[in-house]
Amino acid sequence: MADTNSDTVPDGGAVDSDRPPDESMDHGGIIDIERLPGGSRLTAIRADLVRKYEGYQTLDESDKESIRRWGLGSIVSHWVTVVAMTAAAITGLMIWTGLYGPVDVGIWGGYQTAFTIHVWMGLLLAVVALVVFTYYHRVVDKHRLLLSTSQLKEQLVIAFALVGLVRYIPGYKQARRAYDEDREHWVGYHPAQTAFWYALWFFVLLLTLTGFALWAGLATDPAWWVSALGFMQGWLPFERMLQLHLVATFLTLATIAVHVYVAVLPGNRDFFGSMLNGTVEAWVVDEESRPEPADPTAEADPGEAKDDD
Repeated sequence: MADTNSDTVPDGGAVDSDRPPDESMDHGGIIDIERLPGGSRLTAIRADLVRKYEGYQTLDESDKESIRRWGLGSIVSHWVTVVAMTAAAITGLMIWTGLYGPVDVGIWGGYQTAFTIHVWMGLLLAVVALVVFTYYHRVVDKHRLLLSTSQLKEQLVIAFALVGLVRYIPGYKQARRAYDEDREHWVGYHPAQTAFWYALWFFVLLLTLTGFALWAGLATDPAWWVSALGFMQGWLPFERMLQLHLVATFLTLATIAVHVYVAVLPGNRDFFGSMLNGTVEAWVVDEESRPEPADPTAEADPGEAKDDD
């Protein structure tokens, strides 16, 4: 006969309905994560994050207000980056395959047009992605650029939550939409966003350096600045340099594809919209209204939990 005092949870297990769940220690995974190597450490990390963020679940939806997340400089430079990357990728594919389509005009059969667009769009991409957007992102809009230890821990738990090995951090979605007025930064800043920029900066820099090396190798009398930026020319045979440029291109596009996929997920569409209008509906917290982390020493003894009303 079934136990009437237990409820079935989504993963198929059962919990005692008379016992309040300890969200910090019940990782909620599809398997007992603590049986895996390092699993107990992951459980402890998640418990710390739960205590840090679960209080943000109590924020009232009616208290949200329109908060500026991105300034005009960040928005414009972001979309210029998108246009430059798209144009450089398409024209690069044209040069690689020899299929020039709409730019197949003139005596060069489209090559010169595609090459010119590719070079200047690539240069625009490098300047905007590496310098302009970074300036507006960090200096003007005051977003974080450095990946903190706390963010690395959050990314670890989020990655395991993505594959169902632990439950998502309660309150973290609300914390990402909470701006701390006293500390002048967003309470939760998704670590994958910071990691994305690291990857993009690295690949764009690699594309720029290998691209200039290829340009310097092709030109009969390159300008001084092409030779200077193409200092890697001669480090590798031309064919190997071209292969490295192509690999960097595909890795860049793969990184951007993941970024786009995450951006259009239902739970992130408000953030996607903020890159269009600059604002997001969020909470403003300060010293008085900020949910404080739970005190682990104040938690009830699990053995006595059944006696609580």
